[in-house]
Formats: sequence, structure tokens, C-alpha cells
Amino acid sequence: MKIRIKIQGALIFLGLGAMVLFSNFVFPEWKNRALDYALDALGFALVLFGFLFRISARGYKEEKTNNGNSLVKDGPYAIIRNPMYFGTFIIGTGVIIMLLKLWFFLIFTAIFLMIYMPQIKKEEGILLDRFGQEYKEYCRVTPKYFPKIDYLLKLNQYVSLKPFWVKKEMFSFVPAIVLIIFMEIWEHIR
Repeated sequence: MKIRIKIQGALIFLGLGAMVLFSNFVFPEWKNRALDYALDALGFALVLFGFLFRISARGYKEEKTNNGNSLVKDGPYAIIRNPMYFGTFIIGTGVIIMLLKLWFFLIFTAIFLMIYMPQIKKEEGILLDRFGQEYKEYCRVTPKYFPKIDYLLKLNQYVSLKPFWVKKEMFSFVPAIVLIIFMEIWEHIR
């Protein structure tokens, strides 16, 4: 995994952690238990889905890109042009739903966009230079930020997992899940 990606992921996760601490100390609030459990389940499902999407996109790209000489347009990349960033966004959204007040979603989205929009623009320029008209056509038919609903309903046709792909993401997956569980336990004990 590239150092840049590790740093960006760590910054977003540390920011979410700081928001949790800030939220719990400055804005303590009693929650309805049933709603809290429902939001925990929804949030955890989104975290898992986000990791599934990221792992699938990363592994698929590594197998199909031919060392950067081929434009990957199928698999998760048929659903959305930036599936790894989309997966990261879904992971963050899941964490917010589980651990924070929903208004933090606006702060998270702003931080996410400040980090990733310049990166997406830079990557698009590189891909346009490298693949020209082929990339323009791909951009014309594939959404940039959010997948179309009909693709999500047929997700099993586009997203797959291989054990090797999962193993490569364990560095980010396991600590994230452990931290989420720890924060949930801490929230419920408090």
C-alpha cells in the first residue's frame, strides 16, 4: 500500500477518533437504546461494506492493470471510477453512524473532500494523458463519485473477493474493527 494512502487513511481515522472523544466529553447525550443498537448495526454493516468495496477494488486493479499499462473499466471500476475512495467514504460514514452524532457527517464529508478531491483530479489528469480517448469514453459512462443504484442492486456481478486481496488489507481492516469495538464498549460502559 502506498505511503500516501496510509497517511490519508490514518488522518481520517484519527480525525474520526478525535471527533468521538470531543463529542462524548463536550456534548454528552443519552441515546435511546433501541435506536442506538439499530444505528450500531447499520454503521457496522456500512464499515464492512466499505472494506469489501475497497478490498475488491484494490485487488481487482492490481490483477487487471498490467503494471499501469491497461485501463481497468470492469469489476468495481464499472460501478464507479474511484471505488477505493468510495469504500473509504462508506467506512467513515459507517463509523459516524455507529459512534457519533449525525451532524458530524458534514465535518467528515468536508475533510474527506479536502483530502481526496485534489487526489482524484491529479489521478484523472494522469489517466487522461496515458489513455486519452479510452479514458474519456470511460468517464462518459461511469459515475465519478457515487454509483448508480441499479449497479448496487447487482453488486455481486461487479465485486468479488479473493483471500490474497483480503490479506493485503488486514493492516487497515483489523485495527479499524478493533478500534470500533473498543469505542463501542467504552461508549456503552460510560
